[in-house]
Amino acid sequence: MLIAVARGLSNAEIAEELVLSEATVKTHVGRILAKLELRDRVQIVIYAYDHGLVAPGADGSPRARGRGDKHL
Repeated sequence: MLIAVARGLSNAEIAEELVLSEATVKTHVGRILAKLELRDRVQIVIYAYDHGLVAPGADGSPRARGRGDKHL
């Protein structure tokens, strides 16, 4: 889920992609923020880039590296 946020997806888009409710996504995003001691979704993006979880795509949009974002 962290990578989905870093890719710029909204809670609704993440919920649709992972077949979850928006409330569940919101809860998980909140827990990610708390556990990583981040303030907002922008800091999640920065964290993901700094830790090599996403890299800019050819079209300028971030893309996941490694195992895919459905399990994070």
